[in-house]
Amino acid sequence: MPRLTATFGYFGAALTVAVMLVMPFLLFNLFTHAVAATGVRVDAVYGGGDSARVELRSGYRIVVNRPVLPTAPFSRAVPFVQLAWTPVGALPAHVSDEVDVDGDGRADVRADFDVPRDPTAPLHVDVTALGDKVRSLQRVSRQGRSVLQGISALAVRVNDRVVLRVPLTKEEAGRERAARAGR
Repeated sequence: MPRLTATFGYFGAALTVAVMLVMPFLLFNLFTHAVAATGVRVDAVYGGGDSARVELRSGYRIVVNRPVLPTAPFSRAVPFVQLAWTPVGALPAHVSDEVDVDGDGRADVRADFDVPRDPTAPLHVDVTALGDKVRSLQRVSRQGRSVLQGISALAVRVNDRVVLRVPLTKEEAGRERAARAGR
């Protein structure tokens, strides 16, 4: 009898280990669907906001996102707009593009940067405001230039995109908040 008990014990332990190793793979799909059903979304401060429109250039495109207006009480992020150049392989060696960030048909910002062929090489972007919508910045890179800008002013190569975040002016952020409150 003790030998039978030990055999069942070892069998139960082995079965438990096998189930523990297999269950995450079986339940992962169920878990992701359950989380998605709750309506939880990544904060726009981290995701860059929803896409507003796409500007086509010769061989590549610029995705212009809706302005992000941080609402978290202790967030250090300032309002910004995210732009993404894609695909990186189609970009010229030097990019100098004027982009309409608010969809009024007039360019609001000019971004100038060299596209390194090495995806790990540092990327630096000069941002020139062409109106009163965004702030001008020099040599924006992966790290924000100050604590105030932080995640709201950065330039980074992510997969097949060059992503640029440009802080909005206080006046433009106020107009955007008022427009959203009126909807």
